[in-house]
Amino acid sequence: MAAAETILDVKDLRVRFRTLDGAVEAVKGININVKAGETVAVVGESGSGKSQTMMAAMSLLASNGEATGAVDYRGRNLLTMSKSELNKVRGRKISMIFQEPMTSLDPLYSIGNQLIEPIRRHRGLGVAEAREEALKLLRLVHIPDPERRMKSYPHEMSGGQRQRVMIAMALANDPDIL
Repeated sequence: MAAAETILDVKDLRVRFRTLDGAVEAVKGININVKAGETVAVVGESGSGKSQTMMAAMSLLASNGEATGAVDYRGRNLLTMSKSELNKVRGRKISMIFQEPMTSLDPLYSIGNQLIEPIRRHRGLGVAEAREEALKLLRLVHIPDPERRMKSYPHEMSGGQRQRVMIAMALANDPDIL
């Protein structure tokens, strides 16, 4: 049997933030190796750097943040990719479920628009096809009355429903890594 392909290889990832009091090292040399089909959990106490590790891996750090080391996705370092190259990977190949859906969902757009737009952009589907995919995803995550909820705005849904919408969004483009 052939060994599973490594799809994500994080090597000596360090994350620092510049503050008024000097630099703060939030992540100190983490290594993660993920093979195709493998489940890996990043666990730790509150404030241990789990979120910053994943934000750095996706090149989504705050403007005062800096990541060093390597985050190789299928042999290409995400930390050195251009913004346009990253946009082809984020959401399509690698997706993330953010902790706080109220700040991750755009309050100005309906849930349907927020699901349909990335499906269309990443998969090249028309509006009707993307809408059907969005409805399937809402059903998959057990959102009641998905047709009606497509027209809802984030503030009109419960916290649990918003979290399930975030899960649906992360699954929308069948990413290699979630």
